[in-house]
Amino acid sequence: MLEDFISVKGKLIDQLDCSHEFVSKSRPKKCPGCHSKNIVGVQIMGSYDGNLLWECNDCEKDILRFDAELTERYLQSAKGLWTNPRDWGYVARKKFN
Repeated sequence: MLEDFISVKGKLIDQLDCSHEFVSKSRPKKCPGCHSKNIVGVQIMGSYDGNLLWECNDCEKDILRFDAELTERYLQSAKGLWTNPRDWGYVARKKFN
């Protein structure tokens, strides 16, 4: 997802599939699009320490955790970040959330 943001001109938030009006500080009980209860947190390294967005695992609609302006600032702060996945270490699959 972040790779797609690096070359974007303008607002990064416009690249997300989300409504800027619907904001949910805590994990929503259901998706505003398809009404699925399968909602997961999305962390973007270098942007915010914790979940920056929510995403429906069924329809892949993004749900803002913060208002659009603040989300954009967080996304912009991660834009120049680079990391080497080999430095992350091994995490057993059973420990994935």
